[in-house]
Amino acid sequence: MRRPRLVVFSTIFVTLVLGALIARVETDTDPENMLSSDDPVRALNRSMREDFGTRDMVMLGIIDEQGVLEPETLAATARLVDDIKALDGTVPEGIVSFASATDVPPGHLSQRDVDTIAGAVEDNALLAGRAVSPDETGLAVFIPLESKSAANDVASGIEELMEEEGDLATAQYYLAGLPLAEEAFGRDMFIQMGLLAPLAGLLIFVLMLYFFRKLTLVVGAMIVAMLSVVWTMGLLIGTGSSLHIMSSMIPIFLMPIAILDSVHILSEFFDRYPRYRDRRETLRVVYRELFRPITYTSLTTAVAFMSLALAPIPPVQVFGVFIAVGVLIAWALTMVFLPAFVMLLNEKSLQRVLARKVESRNRALFGGLRWVGRLTTNRPLAIVAGFALLVAVAIPGVTRISVNDNPVRWFKSGSEIRQATEELTRRFPGTYNASLLLETDRPGALTAPATAAAVADLQKLWGRTDVVGQTTSYVDAVTTQSYLSHDRDDQARDIPASRAQIERLLSSATTSSSRQLIGGLITPDYRKANLQMQMKDGDNQAMQRVVDRTDAHLRDQPLPAGVRAAWAGETYLNLVWQDKMVSGMLKAFLTTLGVVLLLMIVLFRSLRWAVLAMVPLSGTILLVYGAAGFSGKDYDMPMAVLSTLVLGIGIDFAIHFIQRYRELVADCGSTQAALRRFFEEPARALTRNALIIAIGFTPLFFASLVPYIVVGAFLTSIMILSWLATLFVLPALVVLLGKRRLGPPRFAGGTTERLEDRNHGPG
Repeated sequence: MRRPRLVVFSTIFVTLVLGALIARVETDTDPENMLSSDDPVRALNRSMREDFGTRDMVMLGIIDEQGVLEPETLAATARLVDDIKALDGTVPEGIVSFASATDVPPGHLSQRDVDTIAGAVEDNALLAGRAVSPDETGLAVFIPLESKSAANDVASGIEELMEEEGDLATAQYYLAGLPLAEEAFGRDMFIQMGLLAPLAGLLIFVLMLYFFRKLTLVVGAMIVAMLSVVWTMGLLIGTGSSLHIMSSMIPIFLMPIAILDSVHILSEFFDRYPRYRDRRETLRVVYRELFRPITYTSLTTAVAFMSLALAPIPPVQVFGVFIAVGVLIAWALTMVFLPAFVMLLNEKSLQRVLARKVESRNRALFGGLRWVGRLTTNRPLAIVAGFALLVAVAIPGVTRISVNDNPVRWFKSGSEIRQATEELTRRFPGTYNASLLLETDRPGALTAPATAAAVADLQKLWGRTDVVGQTTSYVDAVTTQSYLSHDRDDQARDIPASRAQIERLLSSATTSSSRQLIGGLITPDYRKANLQMQMKDGDNQAMQRVVDRTDAHLRDQPLPAGVRAAWAGETYLNLVWQDKMVSGMLKAFLTTLGVVLLLMIVLFRSLRWAVLAMVPLSGTILLVYGAAGFSGKDYDMPMAVLSTLVLGIGIDFAIHFIQRYRELVADCGSTQAALRRFFEEPARALTRNALIIAIGFTPLFFASLVPYIVVGAFLTSIMILSWLATLFVLPALVVLLGKRRLGPPRFAGGTTERLEDRNHGPG
């Protein structure tokens, strides 16, 4: 307050420095980076790429309801495949289509050519059902990429080629694959962050203007929030962190938290200024009263997010640490910048706008607060019983929550990516992939007939699993080559009886038209094999079912001695990081819950008051997650992270209520009088806060990305429920327990205070 201009200029300088760092931003939407670089699954995926030449892939599906096995369609698609091979960013020799089954004559095709191609695809177990859909209405082209970053350019090139290919004008086409989903998410992530965060800020600004009626005061609070975001994102990017899906949500998480403290300060300033008519004196009174609760709410929120550093997921760790840093930045700006900003406002203008009686404004909104106060005083048992009943009803919902995620479902239903994935999954074996890798140190172990038979048994098992569309292995290459070399004799599809025969057939397959497929199934030294799986469902639960059934099968029928098996692939990797995130979040949640309780004991110098403060928090957690369980919402990445937001914000209102109530009861001498005074200015401040944040973040409901919608819905629910629990349940519990059970109000200094110079409203 003594050096406001110095504070403001210093703030501007820091903002310019940290804001400049944001220009260095780099995005990262790769699900692999949800795991640390030395994680065993990532290491296995890397070795799979090196050993089998597997690449990230885009799938092109060409659909014609009249049928695709027509001369013009196949000829045009063959030309298209040749053109795709010339696109930058593709791996030409790895492209798989119906042309991988046999040589396609150039130029116009006859019906006999079509029949030959269709027969070659059907005879090849590595392509049957994949290159041509089982209902013969779709053709698939699998396009490996030089790198994931090439996905968008390759897709754009394919779209241009499709538009130029006149013979495919009547066909529909779809592009799918995880690289495209990641590219689309990265693009939409920036759009959503750039559009919805400002929209939420604008709505919060309008609501604050409605409540406080003083533009410059509201601007001060908004500046605190925006500076908190800019400083935090500048530090994040300046320290070399990439912008991941998690860190992209930092502005959306940080905005309400940064606003909370400012709204508390402005509410008290707004209500108290009419008495003092002096900004300096009003600020002193407000900060003396709110310093402790604001500091502790900021600490509990920072601790809640900092606990995410315990999660074994690097992007989650970065998200948690920098949200915690942002919360502390918001606290510092609220304590230093906001009073400096108010001191630069014109005193006469403040007197003109704020000197009228509080009761003359927002009468309709706040008139009910006194009624709530009377209700909690007169009907405490009914309120507590009703709250307990709601919580009891919610508990079964919590038990129904299932851990599940799927990156494609981060897009809303009807989006281009989801439509393509759903359409191609419906017609083809699936667009999701996983692999079971076999490895041995014994020469010839994988080409032994017993091992080949064990692989065939695994494929039969997976074939009976509803979420698996198709599997391919080196055994399919062996049986296909045997079938073709024996003039398509079905009896030749049996697994050969000797290792030498199997190896001879594998060698022959490497010179066939589908030779590019063999390298992805077994290494030249026959020591490593890749059992590939196309899945119709990319959910974690679907992958887990496959893993569980496979494990059970291998317990009953183990692989031959010396043969080791390990899972790999995109869908399995998603399962691993999801499991790690859930276990890490649970650890972080329980740790934070204990730390928050300890902080409450320190703040209130009482175990009983600390436990009481946890009641709204516990109720909010159970009600929010109970509703999610009953609605069928899976426990996915956004929901896991939101559990920390519940801890951080859910305790906020309880701290303010208990701190203010204990001061009031020390001043008034009775519970009834203290509660009457609480339901004036303090209750108005809490209500303004809750409504501003809850309503302010409703623009997130209209996001195109599901994680942002979930954040908006849960943020609104958390604010409303914790506010209601504080206003209804805590006063009712205070009345029921009484002063004798809760003990006299003791504060951090160890003495009882009286509020001799504070105006708490009428009565």
